[in-house]
Amino acid sequence: MPKKPVSKRLLGAAAVIGAMLSVASASLAQDVSAPDNQASAQQGPLSQTPCDELIGYDHPRITCGYLAVKETPQGRDLDLAVAVVAAVDGSQGKEPVVFLHGGPGGAIVNAARQFASHPMNKTRDVILFDQRGSGLSRPIDCPEASSAYLEMLAADLDAKTSTARQANIESACRDRIINEGADLDGYGTRETVGDMEVLRKALGVESWNVMGVSYGTTVGLDYVRMHPQNTRALIMDSVYPPSFASGGDAATRSFARALEQLYVDCRRDDECRHAYPGLETSYLATVIALERKPLAVPVSDRSLVPSGVFYMNAQDFTSIIHQMLYGKATISLVPKVIDLAARGEAEALAGLVEILGPLAKRIDLTARLSVECRERWLTPGRNLTDMDRLERFLRRSLTIFDTEDVLCEDWAPQFSDPDFNAPVSSPVPAIFYSGANDPITPPENTLATFRRFPAGQYVHVPHTGHGVDRSHLCVREITAAFLDDPRALVRDGCVGDITPIPFVTQVALSRGALPFAAGVLQMQSPFLLVSLAIGGFLIVIGMIWMLTAVSRSQHGRRPSAIALASAGSSGLSGVLLLTFAAVLTLTIADAGAGLTPAILALGLPAESGWLLLLPLAALAAFAVGIVMLFLALARGGANTKANAPLMVLAIGCGLVLGVLWWQGFFAAVG
Repeated sequence: MPKKPVSKRLLGAAAVIGAMLSVASASLAQDVSAPDNQASAQQGPLSQTPCDELIGYDHPRITCGYLAVKETPQGRDLDLAVAVVAAVDGSQGKEPVVFLHGGPGGAIVNAARQFASHPMNKTRDVILFDQRGSGLSRPIDCPEASSAYLEMLAADLDAKTSTARQANIESACRDRIINEGADLDGYGTRETVGDMEVLRKALGVESWNVMGVSYGTTVGLDYVRMHPQNTRALIMDSVYPPSFASGGDAATRSFARALEQLYVDCRRDDECRHAYPGLETSYLATVIALERKPLAVPVSDRSLVPSGVFYMNAQDFTSIIHQMLYGKATISLVPKVIDLAARGEAEALAGLVEILGPLAKRIDLTARLSVECRERWLTPGRNLTDMDRLERFLRRSLTIFDTEDVLCEDWAPQFSDPDFNAPVSSPVPAIFYSGANDPITPPENTLATFRRFPAGQYVHVPHTGHGVDRSHLCVREITAAFLDDPRALVRDGCVGDITPIPFVTQVALSRGALPFAAGVLQMQSPFLLVSLAIGGFLIVIGMIWMLTAVSRSQHGRRPSAIALASAGSSGLSGVLLLTFAAVLTLTIADAGAGLTPAILALGLPAESGWLLLLPLAALAAFAVGIVMLFLALARGGANTKANAPLMVLAIGCGLVLGVLWWQGFFAAVG
């Protein structure tokens, strides 16, 4: 298979790192116009806002705005963030797709440009909106609660204290937003279905295709139940049906099933089977060991963990493995992570914590608890009697879910509609996707829902976790073909060609790969980019100047041996550093464009481990060069003109070495 051009590999890497997972009419731009010198203009319930202000970037086919709705009929005003990704070929006038994000409490509007390359966007607009209480929609309630929650996870707390601390955080959030005028009865699936109708009418859409993932399928199923006449077709990915109870018991069963699938997949892979012959035993033993003594994982990002140390106990480790089973890229690392944790390699897990830690900040509490407590709190408390041995073991490590049982009594004491939890049936054409490795919405949920749709089709995707459509181009193309003719039998043969999970068994451990990738390829650290640019510039200028000076000296006084040694050592350091930066960038780009971009959380692919020796060699050459430079300066007295090129080169090398040290390339890992 030919490699992608370097520029495309760089862009591919930039898109997948970080952590490391439309549109109704273009009339939004035409019907909603902003007067001069105003950020937005109100026309009915829909207003326009510049995309660079709302989502931080512009795109020629994306328009942005807010949809005005009421929290309750007499309640607060809410502004729901909206993005419309116009079709590449909008001349065909095909029915748009409205996409429903997961959660409850997730977001999608800020990821609008991802839909601009979706096959269905070639001829169909895609409509995106952040549900009430979520994402970029306003008001944003309790933003501080997520940070407090992550700090609670980072602390070394026993299960009982951790549960109590989480309950306190969420109770404080509830009390504050109620005091500020929020009405929690305004948050639920049925309310979001009502918002969809307001949006559909505001955009002038007669009927649309409804696409949802995870909790978004709950909204989609309820929408087709309430408004079948406005639904042309339904695309349901990783189904979370209204009839499915949430909470720790259900989560444990789904997690246990995904773990068993992981063990099966590892045994089928020769390298994984030989590298981790006792994977299941190792995982269980690690959980037990972490119950006794957590791992102190250093975290360089103090904005994430102010203390700089994340104490990974059994609950944290279980939650991390659970999250990693969501996507193929991170599933590939699970056996290696279990092995590192079993051996107590805390330093090696630092990047993983920094990737997964922000996930704790991506779910808005108001939406999550309000919706789940009102609609899903069907079986409070633990029910261990009908669990198998693995499920009972895992259940004690999933106490993080128990707070819902404590909080739901006060958060929303009664269900909004007891009939809401009835299974949904509909004659509307639909396609249902499930991932074989999904740890939260098991395939049986999707299959059971599919059976209630006479015009439905079911596609089971192997080697895939949660969120099937985003995982494979094959599935996205199936979706586009289904939308062209929802009643025709889809051709899903390509799912059989999906490659098995490429389990990682060898890694060149390094704490520097992840921050370097995020800072350089995703441009998340201007300081890093500027420092590397200045350092590289000084190295190049110093080397050219030095070579010129040495060349000219051939016609005059011969340079001293000390000066030549300093020049040679400093020049070698500069060459090594420039080589390292260039080859590292290409290596990270290749990893990011491949199937295992999450490996950067641990380090580099094993075959690239030699790269990590270059900074050490450059440091040694730099040290020799500095010593020789000082000797040359001492011999030259106050006259430093002859050594000016060496000083420039040394400053450049020192700056780049300092940046690499800051990034973690000199930290001992493993």
